[in-house]
Amino acid sequence: MFNLRVYGLLINDNKQVLVSDEFIRGGYYSKFPGGGLEFGEGTRDCLKREFKEEMDLNVEVTDHLYTTDFFQMSAFNPEHQIISIYYYVRALEPIKVPSGPNPSISTNNN
Repeated sequence: MFNLRVYGLLINDNKQVLVSDEFIRGGYYSKFPGGGLEFGEGTRDCLKREFKEEMDLNVEVTDHLYTTDFFQMSAFNPEHQIISIYYYVRALEPIKVPSGPNPSISTNNN
C-alpha cells in the first residue's frame, strides 16, 4: 500500500522556516506543514488544504523541491510505503501561528 504525502517549505524574509509541531498517535513530531493526499485531489491542492487546516494560512504553492526516490516505510504502519513530495510555498497573508523561542508569543513573521 502506498501513502502519498505532500509537504511545504515556507521561508520568510528573515530566512526562518515554518515547521509544525504536532501530537500524532501518542508522540510529538516537528515537521513541515502538509499531509496526506485525498482521493481526487492534486498535490498542489492538497498542500493548500493542509496549510489552511494546520496553520489557518492561505499559501501559493511555487516550485517543486524534492520527491522521495528511495523506499521509506511508514513509521505508523509497516505495511505502507511513504512517498513524499516537497514544494516551496509562499504565504498569501500574515502568519498567525505562534513563532519564536516562546510559542506563547505570536508574531507576524511573513
